[in-house]
Amino acid sequence: MSSRRERRKIKLLLIFISCIVFGIGYIFLNVVSRIFEVPLGITFHVILGCSLMAISGIYIGYTIKQLYFTKKRKRTKRVYLDDNSNEKSE
Repeated sequence: MSSRRERRKIKLLLIFISCIVFGIGYIFLNVVSRIFEVPLGITFHVILGCSLMAISGIYIGYTIKQLYFTKKRKRTKRVYLDDNSNEKSE
């Protein structure tokens, strides 16, 4: 199984790739959609650009939260009630 360091490197690589996908979505949204005659129409490129940006943005946020903001487990001391304590109070 891979170590924690290797998994972290892979996740950082995936964050970098999703940043590139975000940039491609931005290009589709702001550059390609402004061209007058595009092969599949302007609406297709606007929807494609917004979708790429949204999906990669959500993935980046989720992965950064998972890498850097992990929840620490609270360890509580277990308390057991004695059966003898009720008998003494009576």
